[in-house]
Amino acid sequence: MRKNETVYQLKITLRGIRPPIWRRVLVPSNITFDQLHLVIQEAMGWGNYHLYQFETGDAIIDVPHPLDDFSHPWKDMLDSRKIRIKEYLSEEKDKVLYTYDFGDNWDHIITLEKIEKRMEPLTHPICIKGKRACPPEDVGGVWGYQDVIDIMQNDKRKQEREEFLEWYDEWYGDDFNPEHFDIEEVNSRLATIKLK
Repeated sequence: MRKNETVYQLKITLRGIRPPIWRRVLVPSNITFDQLHLVIQEAMGWGNYHLYQFETGDAIIDVPHPLDDFSHPWKDMLDSRKIRIKEYLSEEKDKVLYTYDFGDNWDHIITLEKIEKRMEPLTHPICIKGKRACPPEDVGGVWGYQDVIDIMQNDKRKQEREEFLEWYDEWYGDDFNPEHFDIEEVNSRLATIKLK
């Protein structure tokens, strides 16, 4: 007899940006936080160039560096490659904070929206919905991104707009559109993450 797999529906919301940038994904409950990091990277559209950490009420979860001497007086320091998300996300509405890139400090709220059982296991994560494009890497965090949006909308900043678009095209090889979201593109990236 085949065992049912527990699947989580998670909402990933980038904090501090309006209108919001978010993704809704399905993942097995037994993946590690390190695997969840990869899911977030691909679902949002980040490049995985920077460090990350998850934070719960009583723990900081990341990949420890052998030379780090950092400890937190009020929280446990845990290895994201060993800790499964079901240990901290176990009930609907549970949340963790995910921070990517400690220079730009992109904070994401990860919310467990739904828990379901499936007969067929997921072979890779699946995005079922989302809104808006991920900000460009190294743009300066929320404040830098808001400035980019202002540059795009303010005719008095035409020279800055041209410089930004030239940089963006050179770096990303694409046109910048903050409203763009393509679920097929996201799922194509997510399909590269093997969960078994």
